[in-house]
Amino acid sequence: MRLSEICVKRPVFAFMLIMFLVTLGVFSFVDLGVDLFPRSDPPNVFVRFRLPGASPAEVVSQVVQPLEEAVSSISGIDEVRAVVSEGGGFLSVTFVLDRDIGEAAEDVREKVAGAMRSLPPNVLPPVVQKADPDSDAVITMVVSGQRPVRELTEIADKQIRRALETVDGVGGVDINGGRKRQINIYLDLNKMNGYQLTAQEIERAVRTENIEAPGGRIIRGANEMGVRTLGRIENIDQFNGIIVKNVGGSPIRIRDIGFAEDGMAERRT
Repeated sequence: MRLSEICVKRPVFAFMLIMFLVTLGVFSFVDLGVDLFPRSDPPNVFVRFRLPGASPAEVVSQVVQPLEEAVSSISGIDEVRAVVSEGGGFLSVTFVLDRDIGEAAEDVREKVAGAMRSLPPNVLPPVVQKADPDSDAVITMVVSGQRPVRELTEIADKQIRRALETVDGVGGVDINGGRKRQINIYLDLNKMNGYQLTAQEIERAVRTENIEAPGGRIIRGANEMGVRTLGRIENIDQFNGIIVKNVGGSPIRIRDIGFAEDGMAERRT
């Protein structure tokens, strides 16, 4: 017997069946979850790294190759890709779909931690994170005005960003573009050669002079006080006065081989 015949001969049964299906559909529709960005776990793990001042070729040979060798032994890898630029890049590790991405990320962290001894000493600690579609920007804002770029960048970073981060539901705020404040040191190559100085020696001197370090504790009777060594440079004149070398008992300062300026980070595209 066909369904049409049943509905004709038993109209009450057909009516009750239709009402049951309609009611079930209404309840299902109400409980149906709708999300503009549905939750998903892409099988990707990213390893972001930075090697300041290195060319792309140096990044590949000194960082990418050791990291690729380290993570290649992890089970379930489908593909490994690297994207590099001047001073850094990232490694994209794609796993098969049936691989637990949480466990895979932990395996990548362990391998990267073990490969740190093979990386250059000046490489910054790599950051390992799973691909997260929820981390994509939802709202993009533009800051503009008649003020200098450096001042607008500081306003966006120290005022607008901090205010937005306190808003309930905001996971993070990133700033792109702009030019942050930066102390630039310009060197005269001829003067450096005359004093037999290298850029690395000058960099070490600046790092040594511009540092704060814990100084231990002082115990006086029942009182105990922490000691901190204050060594931060506070103005541009102090940068120009940094001693980088002593020649014949005479100190060679930054101002003798160049000059420091309170400027902005280099514009890069």
